[in-house]
Amino acid sequence: MRMNMIDCGLVVEMGENDHENLVKILGAFIKRDGYLAGQLMVDTAKKCQATELDVEMFCRGIQKICDDDLDNNFLESVGDYLADICYLACVHKVKLEAAFINAALACEIME
Repeated sequence: MRMNMIDCGLVVEMGENDHENLVKILGAFIKRDGYLAGQLMVDTAKKCQATELDVEMFCRGIQKICDDDLDNNFLESVGDYLADICYLACVHKVKLEAAFINAALACEIME
């Protein structure tokens, strides 16, 4: 068991699987593979009510965020994109895992 803390007022305890999933998602974002990041977010969600079309549209939306950010370092601006990611998740019925949301919020606070 691991406990990760970011000194910005947010603390989340992650199991090994949660940690590995978060690393994979952030790795996909670093590689500008938004489609993969979106798919990983869907795959790691414990309860996803999204249809296949919703999943496709969500993944394409995440890819568009990455494509629109080519001039910047995604991880330095992840907080800026959190609202867009959450909007896509709501529209397409994708449940985002708490570990991802907490990490993204921590980045936004640190920004």
